[in-house]
Amino acid sequence: MKSREEFVAGRKCGIGGSDVAAVLGLSPWKTPLDVWNDKLGLSEDKEPSEAAYWGTTLEETVAKEFQRRTAMTVQRVNHQFTDKNNAWMIANIDRAIVNPDIAKRVWPCLKQSDLAKYDGRPLTTDIAFEAKTANAFAADLWGPSQELEIKQNNLKTEHVIPLYYETQIQWYCGILRLRGMYLAVLIGGSDFRMYWIDARADVFHAIKEKCSAFWHNNVLTKTPPEPININDVLKLYGKSNGQSMEAEGDLAVDYGEYSRLAGEIQELKKQQEAVKSKIAIAMKDNEILTLGGKKVLTYKTQTRKIFDTEKFKNDSVDEYYQYLKTSSTRVMRQCA
Repeated sequence: MKSREEFVAGRKCGIGGSDVAAVLGLSPWKTPLDVWNDKLGLSEDKEPSEAAYWGTTLEETVAKEFQRRTAMTVQRVNHQFTDKNNAWMIANIDRAIVNPDIAKRVWPCLKQSDLAKYDGRPLTTDIAFEAKTANAFAADLWGPSQELEIKQNNLKTEHVIPLYYETQIQWYCGILRLRGMYLAVLIGGSDFRMYWIDARADVFHAIKEKCSAFWHNNVLTKTPPEPININDVLKLYGKSNGQSMEAEGDLAVDYGEYSRLAGEIQELKKQQEAVKSKIAIAMKDNEILTLGGKKVLTYKTQTRKIFDTEKFKNDSVDEYYQYLKTSSTRVMRQCA
C-alpha cells in the first residue's frame, strides 16, 4: 500500500478528483490558486483538519455499512490511474464495486491487452464507490437517500448531492470509463444516505476542457490563476507596492457600493449600541431576558484570564523581545 508521502507526491503530477471542484471554482474549501500552489509545491505542509481526519477515518465504516445494506462487494483500490491519452488526468479512487459479470475481483489493468479485454477500462469493473462524511449543517445539500431504490435495483428518482462531489464523481467516471458510481454519506454521525450517479460524458468533457486549460495555461507555465477572493489576493499580493491606481469602470462602481455599505454599517452599529445601552440599563443585574416566557437574550458576567504583556515586558525585557514575532497583512481602510 502506498504511503501518504507517495500518495501526495503522485497527486502533484496532475489534476485529481479532489482538485476538480476547486479548479472550477466550486469548492467551499479550496480555490484554483490553492490547487496551483499545491501542484507547484508552494503550499505549506499542514496537518489534516479535524473534519478531514474524521472523514478519512470513517471512510471504512461508511463503506462497510454500504456493503452490509446492499450485499454488494466493496473492494479497496490502491492505485493511481491516469488517462491513457493525458497523463495529467489522474484518478485515485478508494474503492470499487465488484461486478461479477466482469470479474470476481477488482484489479488494475496494467497491460494494453487487458485494456482491450475490458472495453478500454483500466480496471476490472465498471462501477466505483465513494464514501463521504458531512456535517449535520450540510444536510440540506443532500437529497433523499436512494437506498430502497438501489436495493431493489429500480431507480426512479434523480440523485441530489453537492456539486463539488458531482464533479469528482464525473471525473472518475470519465477517466476510468465507468458506467457510474455509488456514493454513500454519513451525515452528522447518524444519518446514512446512498446514491447512484450515472456517468455523464457531456459533463466529463466540459470539466476536462476547463481542467486542461488550467493545467496547461497555469500549472505548466507557472502562471498563477486570477484570485477569486480576498484570501487569494493576500497570497498573491501580500505586500502592497506603495503605488496608486485610479478607480474606473467596475472598480469605481464597486468602491461606491463599498463606501455606501461602510457608512450604513457604521450608522447601524451606533444605533445598535444605543439600544444595547437601554437594554442593559433596564436589565440592571438580571441575567436573562425573556419574551413571552421564552429566553431571547442573556447578559451574563464572564471572567477570563489574559496574558499581561506589559508586566511581562517590564519584569523580563530580554525574554519579551525573544518571543516577539513579526507578521504582516494588508488592511483596507477608507480614507476620510
